[in-house]
Amino acid sequence: MKAHAADSKKGKLILFVSSIFVFCFFVDTGLPCHGRSRRMSRVIPRLQASALLLSLSRGLVSPLLVLTLSRQLLFSSSGIGLLFSAAMLCATLSGLYAGHLVDRFDRRRLLGIAVLLIATSFALVPFSRVWPLALLALLLLEGAFALYGIATKAVLSARLEPAARVRAFSLRYALSNVGFAVGPLLGSLLAGRAPLAPFWLAAALTLATLPLLPGLPAVEADKAGAGCRCFADTLLLLRRDRTLVLFTLGSALGCVVHGRFSDYLSLLLLQGHRDADVLRWMSALIASNAVTVILLQYPVGRLQRHGLLLSWIMVGSGLLAGGLAGFALAESLPAWCAAMVVFTLGEIIIIPAEYQFIDTIAPDAHKGSYYGAQQLANLGNAISPLLSGLVLSLLPPVSLLLMMIALALLGAGCVWAAASARADLMDCTD
Repeated sequence: MKAHAADSKKGKLILFVSSIFVFCFFVDTGLPCHGRSRRMSRVIPRLQASALLLSLSRGLVSPLLVLTLSRQLLFSSSGIGLLFSAAMLCATLSGLYAGHLVDRFDRRRLLGIAVLLIATSFALVPFSRVWPLALLALLLLEGAFALYGIATKAVLSARLEPAARVRAFSLRYALSNVGFAVGPLLGSLLAGRAPLAPFWLAAALTLATLPLLPGLPAVEADKAGAGCRCFADTLLLLRRDRTLVLFTLGSALGCVVHGRFSDYLSLLLLQGHRDADVLRWMSALIASNAVTVILLQYPVGRLQRHGLLLSWIMVGSGLLAGGLAGFALAESLPAWCAAMVVFTLGEIIIIPAEYQFIDTIAPDAHKGSYYGAQQLANLGNAISPLLSGLVLSLLPPVSLLLMMIALALLGAGCVWAAASARADLMDCTD
């Protein structure tokens, strides 16, 4: 009963904080756009509202997807893990082609296609009684979300002045976290009454974004198809950009650290705590992370300046390392929560700054392709649990945190090396 009451209080806190944030979003959505038209100024709120709906729909099913498919397919834990890993790997690699499509075709149409594919994937899950259909649903889900994310970032880049893009990327990331914080609470509540209801609601919420898309401007005729006509040419262009390659490597190392932190912290706590204590500690840590992101992501994003981009990334990496050092030194749950706040500050600084970094180095005709290349950094998410388990099986538990600190600093070094080749990426004023 105490655990249930604690979870209820945390849920109410997250819902309250999320409601305040969403209210502030609708009060303050003015971002300086290219041009003066009122129609253009409405583009950004439409895109951000669609990001909130899609993250909410995904959050609804996130705690239920593994459970539902494992029951329907009668797969073991390893079989389900392999299925999800295969889908995530394919989606990460498909981001390269999705970026190529974003440069070649009308982005508004691609956004609509992505929305329909996401809704279809949610609706397919209840009928996925055989693994090929389940794999298809997961591939559609991950691939369509990748396409939608790349197209959205390309539209924001095209419609906003450079100084406003970090703020827009921060707002988009914060709204996504609101959806992921509230969605699982609602999904668990619905699943208690009807196990498949969250999937149908997720599909409906996804389709609810379609009315927002007609308000987006179509790609001008002279800009459509401005990217490389051949996908092989796109790959060659990306491979030749040393700055992009070094940055993607640094970003991937960062993803190992912050992309799946809950996985390796759980493994670490299991080395010296009972299962019940690990569950209690992780619940508090995840709540601390969610509240920090929702409260501070947008305000911090407003402070980030385009001309100090590299400094922000270095500060964010330092905060990640500082939070990890806090975990190594802390001995109580409140101290761990304080370290999590420091760690989360690093996360909320780095993620929008990385988007802005890509936006700065990408040629106007290849924004989508460069954002697609950034998807490769998600390979760090896949490596993190495997690497963590290996380290914990061979070395003392504190070695895991020391390794993560080293990776955070090494990733920052790669980003610095990438920026050093470009004068416009070193700290300067706009």
